[in-house]
Amino acid sequence: MPLGAVLHTPRLLLRPYRTDDGNAVHQVIRRKEIFATTYAIPRNYPRSRVDWWFAMLDNQRRNGTGCEYGVFCNRTGRYIGNCGLINIQRGQGAAEQRFFSAAISYFIDPDLWGKGYATESAAAVLDLAFGQLHMHRITGRCMSINPASRRVMEKLGMRYEGTGRDELCKDGVYYDVDHLSILQDEYFSVPSSFAHPGHG
Repeated sequence: MPLGAVLHTPRLLLRPYRTDDGNAVHQVIRRKEIFATTYAIPRNYPRSRVDWWFAMLDNQRRNGTGCEYGVFCNRTGRYIGNCGLINIQRGQGAAEQRFFSAAISYFIDPDLWGKGYATESAAAVLDLAFGQLHMHRITGRCMSINPASRRVMEKLGMRYEGTGRDELCKDGVYYDVDHLSILQDEYFSVPSSFAHPGHG
């Protein structure tokens, strides 16, 4: 399956961004709650930066270093958020150049928090990573002050590895960051309704 192939879940459609998604994305990504709970999204995200971000994501898909999706409601088409793989790495050595590892990344419209959309979309992305791309390891990280994001990863079977103390600095304030991971064999042994939806 190529990077950027459309993914489906019971409630959601995950697909690469299109130019005409820009205004809907900006309404979500500029929210103060997104800035406060995410690792890399700046405060007061300008509309022009959305177009730059779309171009960057397209370049990452083309060169095989990232695969992020817009998350949309199947029924209404409403933009819900973002989910995908970043920092994709390949195995080392001439004999092994397939995708080896990546980090999972996501955010959801704050108006829709608590409805399971982050877990549902992340499960589809993990299934892509392990079931289709045959990756070995997926990592995830979240600000320690964001336990809801950590719970999403734990629901999917990801294990806590440690906390980076004062790892993130935002607006002059230092934050701890929790690190989690899951390996391919662990993923397929997770006794969870969220894990490996295409393989249950």
